[in-house]
Amino acid sequence: MKKNLIVSSADDKYFDLLIDLINSIKTSNKDEFYDIAVLSIGLSHENQKILKDLNINFKDPVWNIKVPSYKILGRDHLKTQVARFFLDDYFPGYENYIWMDSDIWINDFQGFELYVKGSEKSGFAITPQVDRAYHKLMNIKWFGIFPVKINSINYKNISKSISRRVGRDFAAYATLNAGCFSYNYKFEGMEIIRKNLQQASQKGRIFGSDQVALCLSVFRDNISAELLPAYCNWMCDYHLPKYSPDSKRFVEPYIPHNPIACMHLAGMNEDRFSNKSHSIQTIEGEKIMLKLRFNSR
Repeated sequence: MKKNLIVSSADDKYFDLLIDLINSIKTSNKDEFYDIAVLSIGLSHENQKILKDLNINFKDPVWNIKVPSYKILGRDHLKTQVARFFLDDYFPGYENYIWMDSDIWINDFQGFELYVKGSEKSGFAITPQVDRAYHKLMNIKWFGIFPVKINSINYKNISKSISRRVGRDFAAYATLNAGCFSYNYKFEGMEIIRKNLQQASQKGRIFGSDQVALCLSVFRDNISAELLPAYCNWMCDYHLPKYSPDSKRFVEPYIPHNPIACMHLAGMNEDRFSNKSHSIQTIEGEKIMLKLRFNSR
C-alpha cells in the first residue's frame, strides 16, 4: 500500500491554478512522498495530455450520493462537493488522502505535513477558519441597539439544508474549511460525514453541503478529528500574509510568523485569474510588491 495521495480537481478555467498546486509539490521534490491525482471536470484533451505527461492519474467524478436532478442542471463541477469525501473509492491503495482545492498551493511542507500526522493520529484533520488575524468573525444586522440577524456560514448553510433550529445551534461554531482536509483509509468517521452529506444535499444547496456535513460530524456527532492551526490553510482573503525574505516563504502576519503551509486564494478572483500584485510587508517591516500565486514572486 502506498503512503499519501493529494487529490485536487479542475476544469479548464482552473487548470492553471491546478498546475500551480502541482508545481508547488514537484518543485520541492515532495512528489517522491506524495502522489498526485485529479478529478477532471471536463478537461480538454490538451490539458488531459499535460496531466498524462506529468504522470498524474485523473478520473471523472460521479455523483457518489443520490442528489435530486433539479439541483444539478448540468453543473458538473458540483460533483466535487461530494466526490472529495470518496477519494479512496476513486484512487484506492493509499493510507492517507489529502483533498486540496485547485486554488491552493503549498508554501511550506513542514506545516503541510500536519495533515498527514493528523490523519494518522485521529483519522481526520482539517483547519477551522479561525485565527487572531481573521478580525471579523461574522456579520450582524442591527435594528437600533438590537441585533436582528446574525449571518454566519454555518447558520446559512445548515438552516437551509437541515433546519433553522440546528442552524441556530451551530451558528457561532467555527467554519471548517472544506478546501483542504485529510483522512486515513481506516477512518470510520468518514461514514458519518457521508451520511450527513447525503442529508444536507437533499434539502439544501449542493454547494455548501460539504461544510454542513463537516460541521455536524465534528461538532455534533463528535467524530475523531485534529483541528489544525490557521497557517495550515491560510485564507488570504481574510488577511494578507507577511513575507520572510530569508526563507522566501509567506508567513503569518503576527509573531512568531510561522510559515504558512497552504496559501488559499478562495474569493480572490483577481489573484486567481489575473495574478494581481499586492503590497506585502516583510517581517522586517519593509513593503514589497508580490503576487500570491505560486512561483510569481
